[in-house]
Amino acid sequence: MKNKIILLLLIVACFIPSAVAYASYNNTQTAPIDDKTAVAISILDVNGKEFRYNHTAEGDTADNLIGFFMNVKKNATALASLPETLQSEDYYKVTISSNVRDETYQYYFSSDPTTNYFRDPNGQVYKMAEADAEIFIKTEYAESLYEMSAMPNLTLSGSVTVTPDTAVWQYKNYTGEYVDSDTTGLVAAAVERYELEGGLDLDFDMEPDYCHVYVTGADGSVIFNDMYSNMGDFRFDGLGQVTVDIVARWYEDSARTFCGELDYSFLSYVTAPAEFYLGMNTVDAGRFVTITAANVASPENITYSTTMASTYKPTFYKEGDYAVALLPIDVETATGLYTVTLSYGAVTKELTLAIENAGINSSYYSIPAATVASSRTDATLTAFEKAVGEITAKASSTRSFTGHFSEPVNGWFQLLRGFGRDIYVNDATSPTYRNNGIDYNAGAGTEIIAANAGEVVYAGYLDYTGNIVVIEHGYGLKTWYYNLDTVTAAVGDKVERGTAIGTAGSTGFTGITGVHFAMSVGNQFVSPYDTFQWDGSEGKIIIAKIEE
Repeated sequence: MKNKIILLLLIVACFIPSAVAYASYNNTQTAPIDDKTAVAISILDVNGKEFRYNHTAEGDTADNLIGFFMNVKKNATALASLPETLQSEDYYKVTISSNVRDETYQYYFSSDPTTNYFRDPNGQVYKMAEADAEIFIKTEYAESLYEMSAMPNLTLSGSVTVTPDTAVWQYKNYTGEYVDSDTTGLVAAAVERYELEGGLDLDFDMEPDYCHVYVTGADGSVIFNDMYSNMGDFRFDGLGQVTVDIVARWYEDSARTFCGELDYSFLSYVTAPAEFYLGMNTVDAGRFVTITAANVASPENITYSTTMASTYKPTFYKEGDYAVALLPIDVETATGLYTVTLSYGAVTKELTLAIENAGINSSYYSIPAATVASSRTDATLTAFEKAVGEITAKASSTRSFTGHFSEPVNGWFQLLRGFGRDIYVNDATSPTYRNNGIDYNAGAGTEIIAANAGEVVYAGYLDYTGNIVVIEHGYGLKTWYYNLDTVTAAVGDKVERGTAIGTAGSTGFTGITGVHFAMSVGNQFVSPYDTFQWDGSEGKIIIAKIEE
């Protein structure tokens, strides 16, 4: 028995060092970091600029900062919560590290020493002592608290930001003293080259008190040597590569909180300015026009706005030396003059578009009740709208269509209900729907043909449309053929104007035998009338500078 007790004691003794070691490790992992165990500190300001110091590499700087923030916590006053006005504000992240873990604090600094707060790693909120806050907000780490610590930006041609070669920038802190901004990383002594479209178009976001611009050609000839304010509409396009030197100054002023000196030197190649044209200056509501852009290398950078009540944003596609977009006009647009504004590089152009023949007409349509019940329900309309969204979301960047569009029936037909009409079905007392195309009556088996060259992007059956074919003609312009009896086209087929794609039928939501023909630009259905050949005259898809 005695031997067993001794053996047990020996076993327990063996585990004591491990237990002690584990307890020591656990304490190390969970104990708060203090100025004795801290070895590094980092400060991440609200602009994303980080200051990082390690005891081994930066010695006194690291130790002094760690000591400062340790004292901040000792001197702070605990609060129940952060002031409500700061709940959504940006904050500094101050991380203090030991050899085994990090502690991150959220500091809500302001340039007023009486309103500075922080949240510790446990979520406890404190208000900083005024004296500690005053010390911090006079340091280089507080630069992001002062709006005017950021030096001005110079842009070219409306979008290209220029890097200065040298920069000295100062701002006043809360004491009224000038402090140097850190411009490290914001200057580049190397001569940079900027390719610009539409003009040099110098623009400071903060107007300098003094700014001199000196421009020389590749042969050393002086092109411009004057004050920035005298540049006005001076154009640099067509001059090839030029060298630009700029001296800009913002002087000290008692009413200001900033001053500085920025110098720039760069090479620039300026191309001809962008130009914009409408295919037609007058168009009926519900139809569409083309927009042509010249001297545009990157069509995706063209911006568009209009005084029309429309949210549609046209997409520009590169075609040779030009870019082309199709602009649908909503059928409910009122008669009148509207402005279309287009911008690219340094150029902004306002074009006037006249809208005529606005107004919605009505038609009455008798359809068997059984057809309505099976083909025009919430479910069939939802499925149709989903298909429309998926089909119109894609567009070809290559234009296939040329000249006029043909009407879709190869043989005898009768036009029954036109585009944009309010349709009253059966005994409805209010419009059942707005017609998005044209309803043609044609004999059973009559050939239905492609209205112009393109690619079949949809061929199938929907409960609402019946058998349907959709053709993409380029630039998002599509034609739709509903209610077919048979479909002879398949997705991926390349078709020409007049290619047979099916036969007239009475499938889906219809009360006749024939075809429902629609045209869309992007996600908007438009009237096809201007594209047809009337009395031998050509359709009106006029693309300025390309097909006039």
